[in-house]
Order: sequence, then C-alpha cells, then structure tokens
Amino acid sequence: IFGDHQGVRSWIPTIDSISSSHRASHDLTVKVTADAREGLWAAGCGEHFGVNKTVLHHVPVIDERKANVNVVSSSTVAETDKIMEKAILKTLGKSSVDLIARTFKTSSKIKPIQVHVIPQERSESISCEADVCLATNVWTTSIWNPCPSRSLGFAIGPFNICYDPEYFSKDIDEDDEEDEDAEKYEEDDDFPTIQETAEKCGEGIRQLYFSMRHERCHIHSNAKKIGLDNGVDSSTPSARPPDCQDKRKLLMSVVGSTAGVPNRALSLMRDILSLPSYRTASYTQIFIPNAIDGGSTCGSLHSCPEISCNSFLGGAILDATLLPPPGYRLPFHAGGRALQFLQARCAVRGWITAALPLGGSDEIGHSYIPSLFEHFIMSLYERAHGGAGEGGSKHSFFFSKRYQSKSGLNSRVMDFLPINNVEEDEMVYGIAHGISAVGALPDEDNGKEELWRNISNGTESHTSSLDEFSVRQLLAKDVLEGIERMDKSLPSLGWLGSLLSATFLTSNSTSSSKVGCGALELMHPVGGTVYRDLKCRSLRKVIEGRIGVANFVRVVRAAFVAAILEDEGLTKVDLPEKPLKGKDFREKKKKSDANESDIPKPLFVLCVDELVKKGGFTHGSLTRTIRVLSGPARENYLRGMLVDVSRDAYGKVPSEPEGFPNSFVRGSSGLYLRVGIHVEPVVVSEQQNSKSNHLHVHVLAEPVIFEGGIAFGGPITIRIVERGGQCRDFVRNIESDGSRSDFGHIILHGEPVTSAKNQTAASGTIETNQSDVKMFIGDKSSGNDETGRQKSLLGSFTISTSSSFDENQLHRGGYQALELVRLMNRTPLLWVRVDPHGLFDSRIALCQQDACLGEQLFHDGEAGCQVEALRALAERPLRLQSSKVKNLLGVPVSELPVRLLGDCLRGSVALHADLPHNPAIRAEAALAIAQWQNNKAPMTKDTVGWVGLQLLVQYLDERYFKDGMKLSAPKFSRICCKMKATTQSKGTSAGQSTDPNEYQYLDVFKKSEDRLEIINGAISIEREDDEEYRVRSAVVTAIACIRAKDGMTPPPVIRVLEKIIQGDDESVLASLETINEGERIREKKYKRTKEDKNQEDEDEDEDEDEDEDESNIHTETWIDDIDKLPYSSSTLIADALLALCFINTQPELVDDPVTGKQVQSRAKHPCLTLMDACFKWLEWDLYKESIRLETEAQHLSTYGRSIIAPCAITALCSLVLLRQCTTDSSVDKIQLKRKHDDISEMIETASSAKFYIDIFDSRPIRPDATRAAAAQAVLCICCARDRTEQSEPFGLLTGLELTCKWILEPTTPPGLRQTLALLMIDACTGKICSTQRAALLTRKNDLLTSGSYILNGPLGASYGCENGSSLHTTVSESSMPAASAVNDGARRGLHLLRQAGGQPKPGQKFIASESTVVRVATLASNLWRTINGEMGGKDNLDSISGNTIPITSAVDGVCAHDGYLRCSLLSLWQRIWPKGCIAILRVQSWKEHEGTQRYKNLGADEVMKIDESEKKSSAADEAKCADLRKIVASEIDRQRWRGGMARARREEILSSKDGTKNSQGINFPLHIVPKDTAWKHGGWIASAAQHRRTENTDGGSSVAVTKLRLSMNKGGD
Repeated sequence: IFGDHQGVRSWIPTIDSISSSHRASHDLTVKVTADAREGLWAAGCGEHFGVNKTVLHHVPVIDERKANVNVVSSSTVAETDKIMEKAILKTLGKSSVDLIARTFKTSSKIKPIQVHVIPQERSESISCEADVCLATNVWTTSIWNPCPSRSLGFAIGPFNICYDPEYFSKDIDEDDEEDEDAEKYEEDDDFPTIQETAEKCGEGIRQLYFSMRHERCHIHSNAKKIGLDNGVDSSTPSARPPDCQDKRKLLMSVVGSTAGVPNRALSLMRDILSLPSYRTASYTQIFIPNAIDGGSTCGSLHSCPEISCNSFLGGAILDATLLPPPGYRLPFHAGGRALQFLQARCAVRGWITAALPLGGSDEIGHSYIPSLFEHFIMSLYERAHGGAGEGGSKHSFFFSKRYQSKSGLNSRVMDFLPINNVEEDEMVYGIAHGISAVGALPDEDNGKEELWRNISNGTESHTSSLDEFSVRQLLAKDVLEGIERMDKSLPSLGWLGSLLSATFLTSNSTSSSKVGCGALELMHPVGGTVYRDLKCRSLRKVIEGRIGVANFVRVVRAAFVAAILEDEGLTKVDLPEKPLKGKDFREKKKKSDANESDIPKPLFVLCVDELVKKGGFTHGSLTRTIRVLSGPARENYLRGMLVDVSRDAYGKVPSEPEGFPNSFVRGSSGLYLRVGIHVEPVVVSEQQNSKSNHLHVHVLAEPVIFEGGIAFGGPITIRIVERGGQCRDFVRNIESDGSRSDFGHIILHGEPVTSAKNQTAASGTIETNQSDVKMFIGDKSSGNDETGRQKSLLGSFTISTSSSFDENQLHRGGYQALELVRLMNRTPLLWVRVDPHGLFDSRIALCQQDACLGEQLFHDGEAGCQVEALRALAERPLRLQSSKVKNLLGVPVSELPVRLLGDCLRGSVALHADLPHNPAIRAEAALAIAQWQNNKAPMTKDTVGWVGLQLLVQYLDERYFKDGMKLSAPKFSRICCKMKATTQSKGTSAGQSTDPNEYQYLDVFKKSEDRLEIINGAISIEREDDEEYRVRSAVVTAIACIRAKDGMTPPPVIRVLEKIIQGDDESVLASLETINEGERIREKKYKRTKEDKNQEDEDEDEDEDEDEDESNIHTETWIDDIDKLPYSSSTLIADALLALCFINTQPELVDDPVTGKQVQSRAKHPCLTLMDACFKWLEWDLYKESIRLETEAQHLSTYGRSIIAPCAITALCSLVLLRQCTTDSSVDKIQLKRKHDDISEMIETASSAKFYIDIFDSRPIRPDATRAAAAQAVLCICCARDRTEQSEPFGLLTGLELTCKWILEPTTPPGLRQTLALLMIDACTGKICSTQRAALLTRKNDLLTSGSYILNGPLGASYGCENGSSLHTTVSESSMPAASAVNDGARRGLHLLRQAGGQPKPGQKFIASESTVVRVATLASNLWRTINGEMGGKDNLDSISGNTIPITSAVDGVCAHDGYLRCSLLSLWQRIWPKGCIAILRVQSWKEHEGTQRYKNLGADEVMKIDESEKKSSAADEAKCADLRKIVASEIDRQRWRGGMARARREEILSSKDGTKNSQGINFPLHIVPKDTAWKHGGWIASAAQHRRTENTDGGSSVAVTKLRLSMNKGGD
C-alpha cells in the first residue's frame, strides 16, 4: 500500500489535511512494472476507478555507450528488434523505459527484494532473466474539482476483481415473477453484463482481493503485447485455468461478506445529504492481508475498526483476515457485524474526510467536527441496517428477507426523510411554520411508538437494529465514563497531565499549528482518537436530543453545500427564481435596486453563506448553525457561551457552567444525577393534616459533581407512566450550581396496581382456606423439602430454593416473577424515566420500587432503559414501602429481583403473559444475575444460597443439556417459515414467533409430520441468524464470575465449566432439518418442483458453450451455496476459554493426622482439569494454524482470524499462575516428585516462559493475536517470578528486554508492535494479568464491547451502588491471587528499574549490582533511541531466515513512521522514569573507565552518552520550544480551571448565603465529592452517598452517625 496510512505524521500541512486552504485538484498517474507472472497492477481505492491499462513486453535493451535507452546498432540487433524497442518507447514513454531498463538489469536469475510500507528514497536495481516477460500497468486518475469524495490512495498487488452482483443485476422480486413487466424485462437481450458496464462507464461496486498463487500468472493474459512473439513461453501469461474448489470458496467468502453492504451505506448517505454532485456509481474496496489500519486489532483500542480504519483520503483498505475462512461464514455478532460496519464506515468516512473542510486555523485535520458528523451518519446507518440480516443484498451473509424489507429507508426510524433545506415561507426575519416539526424527535414523530415494547423490538432469537443501537449507546457511555474515571497521574492513562486534551486542543479554540502537541495528543492509545471517538458519540446524542434528527441533517447538509460552493469558487448561494410578470415583476425590480442586504433570505442559505465566507466549519460556526436552523422553539436547550474559559478571566467571566456546547465538547465529565421518587397521599388540608384518596409523586433531584467535574444545568424531561397506559412528560429545571432541586408533586390519576388487602393475603399473614393459596404455596406433605437436589449441570449440589418453585425453577402456581413483584406496588405508578430524549446523555440513578423496575424491564420500549433496569435490579431489593411483608405467594421478597432477571434471561420458557426479550437484553440479564449473586453471595463457597447460579445453570439445562449431559450442539441459524393467513400453526405458544400469525420457526415442531406440514404451507422459507450464542456466551462468563464473599469460586461452577469446555466441539453444529426437509425447503424457496429443476439443468448443459465469468454467478445457485456454508463456531469455544480467567479456587484444607492442624490436601488442584482442557485446545488450534499457514504459503493469501489460540494461551497462563499461587510449596514439591504423567508434563511445560517464547518466535510466523497473547503470558510469568522477596527482582526487567527486542524485529507488524508496547505499560501499571488485552480485543474486535470489558470488568458496568463486577476489577490476593502475584512481582521489578544505580535506602534488602545497573541503562537507552526514530532494522536483518520479508525499512527506526508507537513508548518511559533514569546517569559517571575491558564486558558501551555538542543542541531545542511549552501549559491550565469552576461557584454562593438555613440542600450548592475507591470502580452512587452522609448533607439528621453499636439480649435474638 502506498500512501500515508496514519494521516498527518508531522505538524507540517500535508495533502490530506482538511483545512480549506489545502484543497486542490490533482492528476495522478502510476506505472507499475514487474514480472508478468506476478500479476501486479495498481488500483485506486474509494470512489474513483480511474483508467487502467496493462502492456506486456521484454526488458528494454540498454546502450551502455550512450548510458540511455536506445536502439543499438544493427550489427547486434535485428531490424525487428528495433521496431519492438520503438514500440515500447512510444507506448510507455522514454522516462519510464529508462527507469525500467535501469531497474531490471539482465541476469541469470531473479533476486527477491524487500518490500517497504513507506517507499524507499532511492531505487535499487533488480536483476532478472534476459527473456523474462514484464507487465507494465498504467493507472491514471484525474480530479479537476478540488478534493471531492475520491481517493488519493492506491494499492499495488496481484488483485482479482469481484463486482457486486446486486448493483447490475435484474432487480426482480421473487414474489412478482408473474408480472408482465418483469417478463418483458427478462426477455431484454440487450441488457449489458457487469463487465461491459464497468469497463465502458467506470461504474459499479467492486471488491479487490489477492488472487491465489496459481492464478497470478494469468491476471495479465488479456493484456496488449508489445515486441513479443505470438508464441507462449513460461513467462508469458496464458488464459485462465478452470475455477477450482478453493477459488470458489474464496469467492463466496468475499462476495458473501460484501454484496450490497457498501452500496447501502453510500445510498443512505446520498439520501441523507440529498446532494446529486456526490455520485455513488463507482466504489472500490481492497482487501489486503494484515493491512495497516485495516480494521483489525490484536490488543490496542485505537486499532479497532471504529477508530483507525480508512486513513486514506476517501479510500477503503480493509484487512483480509476479517473475512470468514473460505468455506465458512461468520456469525453476525461474532465477526460479521464488525465486518459489515467496517465497510459502511469506510464509505462514510471517505466522503467526510474528503469533502468536509474546516475553517479557522486548524490545519492538522483532527478536529472533533468531522468525527461528530461521521458518528451522526453512522448512527442513522446503525438504526437502519444494524440488525442481523439488514445490511446486505440477497447474495450476502447479511440478508434476511423478513427483516430487509423493513430496514434502510423503509425503516420507521427514517420516517423524517425527506427533509426540505429551505421552506417556502422561511425568511431571515421570521421563522417558517413547521420548522419545529421538522426538527422533532423520532419518538415525537411516531407518536411515542417506542414507549411500549412490541414485536418491532425483535424476537427471542433476533435483536432489532434500534434495540442494538440503544444498547451500544449505553456501552459507549460506560466506556467513556471508565476513561474519565482513570487516574491522570498514570501516563499510560493520561498524557502530559491532561487526559482530555484531545477535545480542547483541536476544538478550534486554539490553532493546532501553534499547539503542535495536538497531533501527538491524538496519537495516544487511550486519550487520543479513542477518547475523541467516545466523546463525539456522546456529543452526537446530546445534539440530536436537543435539536432533533432532521435539524441535525440540515446542519450536515449546510457543511457539504458550503464545501461544494467553495470548490466551485462561489461566495454565496443563488436560489432559483420563479418567472414573474406584471405587478410582481415591477415590485421585484424596485427591491433589486435597493440594498441587497435588506432582501430576506432563508435560514439555511444564511448558514451556508457564512460557512463559505469562513472557509469551513469552526467550533463557533457549528454552534451558530445549530441554533439558527433549530429555531426559537429549541432555544432554551441550546443556551451557553462560546468563550473559552481561563483562570485569568475569573472575575470578568462568571464561574458558571459554560453550557451548550462547551461543557459537552470540552468538559471532563458528564452529568451525574440522583433522583428520588416517593409516592404518598395528597394532603388536602395542612392544618388538619387530612389526606385524600389520591396519590402524588414527589420527585427530588440531586446533581453529583465529583472533583474536577463539570456542573450542568438546564431543562430536563421527566416521564411518568401510570397504570392504564397513561404517559405524561413534564419539563423541570436542573440548577447549574450543583444544588438539589425539588421537582414538586405530580398527581397520579390511575388505579393502584394492587391493594393492601391483596398484598397481605399474598404474604400469607391472613388465615384463609382458599384453594388457590395452597396451589401456589405448595403442599409440603408431598415430599418437597425446602432444599432440593437438582439433577442438572450442577450435579447433586444442594441449593437453597423455595418450595414455591419446582425443579425447573418455575412457580408452582404458574406465576411469572413480574406478576409476583406487582403485589409489591400499591400505587398507580408503573415507572419513571428522566431525560428520555438524552438531552444530557447523563448517568441518572432513580430510586424507585422494585416493581417499577420490573415494569420498566418488561414494558419499556427503549432497550437502553431495559438494561438500566437490569443493572438496578442487580443491586436490589428495597424494603416495601409502608409494609412489613417479607414473602409473596411463598417467594421471599429478597429473591424477587433475581427472579425478574431470571425470567428475562430464560425468555419464552418462563413467560406466558409478556413478550420474551431479544438476545441483546437477555445477554445483559445474564451478567446482571451474576452481579446480583456476587452482591448477595454467601460468606463461603460451600454455603447454600446460590439462587442466581441456579438460574444461570437452568438456562443451560433447558437449551443445551439434559440430566447433566449434552443435549444439543449450538446452532447459529433457524429456519423461518412465512405462513399463509389461513394456515393454523401447530405447537405451543412458547414455540411461536413474536408474530405468530405470520412467521413460524421450524425447530419448535418436534414431529416430522408437523414439520412437513409447516413447510408445505409456508409462503416462503429462509434461514435467519440465531443469536442465542450471544446469550450462551454471556451465561458462561456470568457463571465463571460468581464468587462467595470470601472471594472463592463455588465448586459447582468448576464442574459446570469442566463440562462446557470438555463438551464443546467447534466442528459439530446442530442440524436444522432432515434430508427430505432440506430438499423440500429448496423446492419451496425457489418455487419450482424437482422435475422443473432437472429439465432446466438439462437445458443449461445443452446451451453452455463457454466458461462463465466468475463475477456472473447465477443468483439461485449463489443463494443455495450461501445457505449451505457452515458457521465458524470458534467464538463459543473462545468465550468459554476466556471465562476460565475469572475463577478462583484452591485445594481443600484437611486435618493433619500427626499435628491435628489444618494443612493443604495433596490431592490434585481443582483447576487441573481445566488446565488440561486449555492445553489440549491450544495444541489443537496451534496445529490448525500450522496447517493454515502452509496452505497460505501455497496460495499466498490470508483469510480468516485465529481466536481460539489467543484465548487458550491467556486462560492457560492464568490457571498456571493460579495453581502456583494457591498451592503450598511443600505440597507442590511432593506432587512434582511423583511419576511424570501427562498432567505433570503439561504443568511443567505450561509453567515455563520458554513455551510461550517459542510460540512467539516460531516460523512460519503465527498470527499477530497468537503472538500477542504469548507475549502477555511471558510478561505475566516473568513478573510472577518475583512475587516473593527471595531474590533480586529481574522478572520485569527480563520481560521488558524481551518485548523491546520483539518490537525492534523487522518481521513484527506495526499493529503487533503497538500491542507489545501496551502490554509493557500494563505490566508497569498492574493490569497485565487482569485485563486479558490480547485475547479480548482479538475476539471482540469492537471498541465498545472490548472497552467496557477492560474498564468495567467482564460483568459490565453497574448501576452505581453495589458493584457486583468490582470483584474482577479490584486486584487483591483474596479475589484474584494470580493477578495479585503478578502485580507484586511487577511492583518489585518497577522499583528496581527506578532505583538501580541510586543510593540504597535504609532497610533495602537487595542492592543492584553493576551488571544490573548496566542492564537497566541499556534497556532505557534502547527505549529512548527507539522513541527518537533510531534503532532501525539494519542490524536486525541478519536474524531473518528463509524468504521472510521484513516489514520495516532497513534504514528508518520503527518509530520513524509510527506516531502511535512513539507515543505509547514515551508513556511507558514516563511511567518508569518520570524524572529521568538513574541507571543511565550512573553508567555515564563511569566515563573515565571507557575503553577498558571490564567496561566492555559489562556492556556499558551500549548505553547512550552525551557530550558537550549534544548538550548545546539540546539547549537550543529547549529554547525553540519555549513558546510551545507555554501554549501547552496554558491549555492544560485552562482545562484544570474548567474542572474547578464548580468549586469556585460554590464558594461564591457560600459567601453570599447562609448555609445553615437549608439543611436539605434545596437551592443550595452541595459539596464537591472526592474520587474515592468506590468511584474509581464505578460505584458513584455509593461514593456520593457516603460523602453526603459524612458532610451531613444527606437530608437526614444534622448529627453525623459515627458508630453503630450492636447488643445481644439474653435470649440470643
């Protein structure tokens, strides 16, 4: 790939800067000459195809006497040769022929050359055979308009072309084949082929991918020959051979993954922008194996496809390893979705990068505005095409006819289109009627359709696109808050003391050219582009909520229209005029004579004119455009100042919140709001204190401002939902000074959900003889004990369960948990929502009843709100309001929250009166159950009371296991039958679709005759993605994360995981139909009988005379092949293996018969079985990798990713360390002295760092993810070696040395280098063992899910009180002994690195020797030289064996062209040596010993030195950068002052008000909350509550409660 893959790598403006002053036209011609057998040619990526032509010729002859390419004398060359040479000169040009002749010198054999990411500055000659046939490819592209959405990036390679079958196919619906118009269309013989149309018009959507090795010599078979005989020799390309099976599988993988995907993204953006000047007739995607910034990550967040993909201007270079392995297809949520959205994002980002200029002085092109617009357009795409089966054509994996018809522009979320930019009656002095309606929110347009759950939310096995979008919005908020909670003192988390500098350094408030660190800030692996991406997601939601989707579209349109006008040289918008006559014409003439500024203009035109005048968008012009186009109806939501605050302006500018948009763009936190909900009777008379029968809701709101946070204020919406479906919205105001707000009383008009009498009766406190009470309580005389032994995956483990539930965890009275929890609600209130439109994108905690949360979970139509209810229930129960009831219908009130979660997880099995949730919600329910269980866990692992664990295992028993044995293999698809209206479906309601009148799933019918009847009665039959694997993976993770209060894993969890790991098989998938059913389905699907099909096949055999081109695949055959492809099931195994990292177990303690003391048992460790399973999975996948690498070496193409090996390595290393840390040394020695069986050999092998080093260094080179996981295991084992203070801590030093060596290896790809740098940072910051970075990011390859996993733990974020997942984010010896051991060793090793060579401290046990000091100094020297762009690959080329091609240049260092790596290594340096390396200074003090043998033997000559000239040069550099440092310091201080404005505002108010008069904090600013440990782990509610209680501002007693005394009476109660 040629081009700058990282965008701007310097502060000098370059061609891909999006400043308006750098936009220009171009005329680009690329010529590629290579051996014709290699098949190399140049292709542009992005919109423009360009013109491509190839000629074949021999090596031109050089006349050495003239030192130029010329025809030699006739005595040496025949006359025909002269003609050939002249033809070559005429075709290629003299300069090109001269370069070819000097480059390809004749020789007896060809010598391979090195390939560089960045082209070499000087050319090297290549020796080649004298009679070799060369192919010269010429690619030309010309763009005369300045920088439209076309590409300046191109790629050279042996590409095959695959055109999108949908783009030029006959678009005929299968249900309308009998239409007369369709028949005429089919009979049209003049319909051009795809190839003809693409060549003549340059149109079409094409995919380029590496051809197989045996095909490359045929790529140029149709090229023009110059100077070559007609005869064919070994070097001349010949005709293409017949397609082989491997080629067809590869083609199916490419087409199935891409057909219709970019076309839909381009079409959607075209319809949103409504700009005909941006054409979508041509588009090119290029798939290159392991492409840099190609959307694939092996351990770094910034390499995720949401961040670093498509760095070329308008280009689309994708990593080919993201494609499914040939012959397979990827599950949608296990690689498929990431691939689909990567293609869509490339198309959208290409347009925005190329066509959206920025104004002002921002010249590096990294402002937040393009990212904001990109996220807005991608959010519309996600809502329109984000569900499974909605993103591609019928030839792709991303197609389902059932859901495709309601996606895209047909989706209900796109009802706001079309939008008029200019209303007919819109003038500058008056707002047109209906502008506020145009800008209405989606739920307002649809009449609050999203308020209640319905069938549009998806099915039990399919998540709708809108629900998926809502859940991912919540995940984005989780990740953003996780980053903002980080400790800024760690350079691995912050940068130069300013974590959030990416927002204000590039917000056009300061010139990025002057603040040069702005470019470097965005290179930071966490605080740069990653944070900007997350911040823009939140900002997009805020703007969209405040101005509406339609108005946001008009803002984006204004930017693109302004760019077009500027490119055309226009200065304003000239609207078309209507022809006028008579009186109107005379009046217009009079107006035209007047001042032109007095003529009213539409608002949209005014905004465009201003943008053209400023040359593009700035922070201020964006805000003004938003306010103008939104109109006065939304003015109250858009108030704020644009003045950038500073400490110097204090006193001149009020220290109030900046408001919109500054607080949201540059603020260091979002809004945290605690809302209290209390229902009470209405007081009629205050004097008599009498109460009426009516109830009202009393609402109090309290903003929580943490240290360094931002105060927010303004209007906010409260939604009250009552029984009977009544929904009311109220607008209240949040005080901007951080004080509590009393939102007043809201009268409730509905009937109570239940009564006190019914509640008391259900509690069993009233004597009754009703039979129904006995029915649901259960008859204890029937033999049902209070504790039961379940025959399931739990085996004979005794659990605590209520007698009201049967062995299947179903209530004996037939009640759902929601029906039970409704007995707790004696009010009409169903639930309350605050800020439903996302005006603040805030974190809001509502204190409402458990019954309200249950109603919200099952009936609220917004998926994000459902997840919030799940998280809140995980921290419940609450005590019943005004009641002492402890049991309802035999169920303890304390268990009702988890029963609600269990019903949500189990779906239709446990529900009969509500719709089952979709897989996205059910997966979150599984994680919430684990959080609840950890919050309410017994004290020890052997105690009964694991209700949450039982519900999780019950899910597996119902769907995958029976009697503890495996019941069925996992399935990734379901056969869905669309039924006729008159067909009566068989089966129970539990087996029906959520739309039972129209669709039926075949797998719910067990009898063969019923299944055939359904097939015969179906209108259409298709396969849908079954997302149940998402829920299964979440359940396995949740089970593994369950712990007792002492931090130990219960024994049943170990047994369940053993059965899952040992029972999974990636090659076994569930069969969906029998042979007869499959044949009948194919007949029904294509609407023809067997006889018709056989007759058609015979006719095709008679008429077929020539091979069909690979791009013209018959539609029916292609769809049939797509359906036959099996799914790659490695994701289930990878998830199960990764879950093993979260267990904590140790050998049992037994009584020593000699001493009577408790000692550790000598039986095998409980985790040995899991270790053995991990080791076997690792060996199997490494073997598969080896076979795959051999195949790839034959085909010279790489497709598919390996995710099992990284997860197996990570799990195996974690279990090995767990065993070592929890086994006594004496017991371990005894076990090692035993006979060396397979288990002992496995333990010895897996415990050695050499095992993982060999994996990393193995040849041929393994995938990056496997190598990254091996490097992580090496660092963990090296650090764990020093966990005890028995020797000098060399572990961390050894690990860092080895990792630095791997970074400098020329064969290490840039993405892996970045991951290795981050692993070193993790080792020095205590996260190397607890985050599972390499395996996690490789498996997910998704920014949001991976980021939430890393920052919030495997169970996700909490609601804010008790955090059931904090157990896995807090590294302690009791809960995570393996990670604690690694951190202990790393802590000692880090102390050695910092103090080596310094003065020993009192009590220091080990003093670093001279050799250790030199090792530390050498490491620091190598690290510093690497950061400075030195340490190139020249010396490392000797270690390369075989035909391995180095990736980096032999001259430049690895950081010379990799800003991300440089920034990460500099962060590592600041973490280890924040004030300088003492070891280097110590070695430099040995200057008088230079040249001695001892000095050389120590290796001190490798340590960097400094002389007087370098000191002067350094001083000069410091002086030059003095002004730059001042600007940076000023900007950092500005951000710190922004975080301190809330405290300054409170001090102002305190000085003017009496704080003792209002103990409740109403209309009085509360204290700033410090960031304690609970806050850092996500428990912001608990942190705020504790601080309020400490400061006596919690609304309770004025006397602080410091101690609670417990006393015991005589009875012991």
